[in-house]
Formats: sequence, structure tokens, C-alpha cells
Amino acid sequence: MQPKAVIAFITSLQVFWTTCHSFDAQGDGSLAHPSITLEKRVTSPPLSRNGKLNFTQTANVTRVTVNNPPINLLTPELVSDLLHFLLWTQPGPGKTTPKVVIFSSAIPDFFISHFDLKQLASPDGQIALTELVDCGRLLQNVTSTAFIAEVNGRTFGGGQELSSQMDMRFAGPNAIISQYENSAGFVAQAGGQISLGPTIGKARALEHLLAAKQINARQGTEWGLFNNDYRDTVTLRREVDALAARIGLFSQKALNDTKSSLAFLSPTPQQLNQQLVDFAPIAALPESQGVVGDLIAASDQTANQFEKNIPNSVVKTLYRPQLAAMADGGKSVLNAAGSTK
Repeated sequence: MQPKAVIAFITSLQVFWTTCHSFDAQGDGSLAHPSITLEKRVTSPPLSRNGKLNFTQTANVTRVTVNNPPINLLTPELVSDLLHFLLWTQPGPGKTTPKVVIFSSAIPDFFISHFDLKQLASPDGQIALTELVDCGRLLQNVTSTAFIAEVNGRTFGGGQELSSQMDMRFAGPNAIISQYENSAGFVAQAGGQISLGPTIGKARALEHLLAAKQINARQGTEWGLFNNDYRDTVTLRREVDALAARIGLFSQKALNDTKSSLAFLSPTPQQLNQQLVDFAPIAALPESQGVVGDLIAASDQTANQFEKNIPNSVVKTLYRPQLAAMADGGKSVLNAAGSTK
């Protein structure tokens, strides 16, 4: 080796050695890649104003557990807590937001249920409907955080709209979903309806919406509503946690840039607003108020068989004479809702 080459080689070793020590990230001799910078500790999430959300934070991942017994009904209080939290996920000065947020449920049979029908026409309910649209907008547009739904229970109506607007969805053995509004004469208004087309395609979205079908975990995965489904709750939790931890290792800028590059698939703010505009006059109709009254009387929005069997419980309540007039008593129509097994 020539003298100049020897000098260059020694110099390069010195640079390498200096670089290694300058990236002794833990102070214990372990090395961090020069292109990776140590990130600040994630800012703690705000307290749940109405006590409907519980938070667990690990490194760059925040788990949000929805806890609004008996069925995680989308009451004004729960919607307010969700919006308050999602507003916090927006980046800001002096704040380090989580790279991943996982939504799960404290209620065994329900993930997030439908909107509180008793509040549909009340002033608080009207505010909550607008806030629900805002929640969907934030789920779609906050690009610095990946939102994951860990669904292991029933999620109907507004709850399904929220989960369908999250970045990823994983199902456990008890997952059942339905966008049941058409069966009650309404339309989905919180962004879930226009999010389904890009997710599962127009034809399947229309089948799901127009027929108010119920879909279990396996079929949901086949359709693309779920990224994957798992046979037991332990595996579901383990796999979702592992995925979130892996995403949490990587650069938040890369996460932001990747989500931003796919933002064109999300509904525009104008489209989201139009959903609420379309919903309001339908909800105000006298016949719609009658339907709401019938459903409340049949279910009382508690953890009973009516709530567990939506949408067919809605169909049986509102279309009993039409079903009875059919040759098979309406069995084929009810079976067309899909299987929960």
C-alpha cells in the first residue's frame, strides 16, 4: 500500500471511530445510526374531560381505550372526549405527538356503537354530530400519527364510520360491523360512507351500505375492511402492539410524508361537510323522528339482544308487516344481512 493510501486509510478509521463514539446513544457503548436522531419524550395526552377514554403510553405509541358503558354509545360526552384527544394529536410547538395511536374498547361485546339516538334532535346532539364529522376529518388529515382500530366487538353506525376512517383496522373473533343507517331511512353522515368506496371498491361499498349488511371478522378481511383478523384476543393484542411498536421505531417525518402521499384517497373537507348537510334534513323529518322513537323503545340503547343483533333487529322492528307478507316470512331477506359466525 502506498504511503498516501495508508494515511487516508488511517484517517478514515479515525473518522469512523469518532463517529461511533459521537452516536453512543445510551452512554453504554451501544451505537445509533448517524442518520437517526434521538426523539423527545412523547407529550402526555390530555385528561379525558368526561372520563370516557383511558390512556396507556409506551414509547411512541398511545393506546386509547374507549370506556362508555354499557355499549360505548356515541354520546355527546364520548364524542367530545374523542375530539379533544384527536385535536391534541396535531403537531404543535413544544409538543411531541405519538407516532401511533391504537383505539380499543373496555367493553367486551362492543368496540364503538352508533350515535345516541336520544340526543339526535337535542342541541347537545347537534353539536356532537358536527364534532363527530370533525373527528373523522382529523383521523383522515393528521399525517404525523398512524391511527389503528383494534376491533373485537360490535361497531355500528357512527362507530363504524370512525373505524373506517382510521389508517388500519384489525379484527378479533368478536368483531361485527354494520353501516345500518339505510335500514332506518337515514344516511351515514360522519365520513364513513364516502371512505368505504376507496377502501373496498364502489360495488362492495354499495352492497354494504344499501343492504345494511353485517360483516364478521373473516369477511371483513376478505373485503378489505380489516387488514387482518385473529382467532383469539390475545393474538390480536400481541400482533397490533408489535406492529405499532415497529412503526414507532421509524422517523416521524417519514411517517408524515408517507401518509401525506396517500392523502388524495381521503374525502375532502367539502365532502365531509356535505355528508352532514345531507343528513340534517332527513333527521328532521317527522317520519324520521317516529323511526327514532320506535328504535329507542325497542332497544333503550343498552347491552341487550336488540343492540347485539343490529341491523336485523332494526329491520324486524321497522318492517314487520312487509316481512310477514313474504312467502318465507322474510327469512331470506333477514339472512341476506350476512353471517356473524
